[in-house]
Amino acid sequence: MRNEETPLARAIAAHQAGRLEEAQAGYEQALRERPDDPDVLHFFGLLHFHREDNDKALELIERSLVQAPDNPHAWNNLGNILHLWDRPREAQGAYRRVTELAPAMAEPWYNLAVLLRDEGKFADAVHHFREAIRRQPDLSRAYESLGMLHYRLGQIAYAAEVYRMWAAREPDSPVARHMAAATSGLDVPERADDRYVARLFDKHAHHFDSNLKQLGYRAPELVTSALAQHSPGSGSLDILDAGCGTGLCGPLLQPLRRRLVGVDLSARMLELARERGGYDDLVVGELCAFMRSHEAQFDAVVSADTLVYFGALEEACAAAHQTLRAGGLLVYTLEALLDEGTDDYRLQVHGRYAHRETYARRALEQAGFSVLQVGREALRRERMQDVIGHLIVARRLQPDDSSIALSSGA
Repeated sequence: MRNEETPLARAIAAHQAGRLEEAQAGYEQALRERPDDPDVLHFFGLLHFHREDNDKALELIERSLVQAPDNPHAWNNLGNILHLWDRPREAQGAYRRVTELAPAMAEPWYNLAVLLRDEGKFADAVHHFREAIRRQPDLSRAYESLGMLHYRLGQIAYAAEVYRMWAAREPDSPVARHMAAATSGLDVPERADDRYVARLFDKHAHHFDSNLKQLGYRAPELVTSALAQHSPGSGSLDILDAGCGTGLCGPLLQPLRRRLVGVDLSARMLELARERGGYDDLVVGELCAFMRSHEAQFDAVVSADTLVYFGALEEACAAAHQTLRAGGLLVYTLEALLDEGTDDYRLQVHGRYAHRETYARRALEQAGFSVLQVGREALRRERMQDVIGHLIVARRLQPDDSSIALSSGA
């Protein structure tokens, strides 16, 4: 019988294809035929791990290692289970065993680096991330984790080096290119790549709200309160939440809304917004394209900390002008650029843009808005400091107010 026709081979093929019931039946048959086969025990353990039956997974993989104590892949998977169970010391022991048995494998070096980083052993973590990259130069998550660790340690030049190495290895990676620009100040784009933003927020969606709560995040309250202050009345507005994320603005907008639509690049964030409720429609899409394709359909556009992923603001202001009805309101936050430089905006090392007030006003007025309010507010706290931002309210001019726009921009 050829190897691909054995019960184990068929079970592995079904497992890889996601046919888990078929895989389980195949592993059970193989185990009946060879109850002490280390490969059968190992792969059957992996199936239980993928089905979140971690007790059984641990039992089977440990039995496998009794039979084949020098199998680095089984040791690595044992470490993964122990890590998931929050048993970091035992997981480290399993991963270290892999580095002894198969030092060319990148995975255990990376896994050890993550555990060491989480323990606060940052120098050791850096060493192990670099070892993972040395052994597998295309291991994207190792570059990303190492660059972020250097950033968190304030080692921006080292972070820039890592992101540049990653971008050279993987030039189509939006994360590598964006963070290389952010940490080095070179080749800065006018706005973040949509793929970078979508990936960033998809990755952090399920921890997003809790993380922002810890940071004292205020942007949703600020923009909704400002809209209420300047809007004509309650319950009468068709509102677009541009970059709605998990829908934090949704509950706050209920007293003002007649209709509420949210648009965001991150599908995972919108899943959470849908669970939160309050929106008539939620659309996965790029906000400028959405606004341009929905001409004169809204009385208000709110955007809490979304335009921080734009450097140049002209496109977003023009699109907001197009989607608003005459007299409609645009309310949004930006991070403030407060030094004495002359640049209109700057990509900061954490990957978001900061803007000067004078530039924000100019972009609005050129697009056909009258600026009603620009206030400075603490948007949240990061690294023990307030992040100061602009809270901006602007009104789309009536057709017969064009002379105001021209004079205000002079």
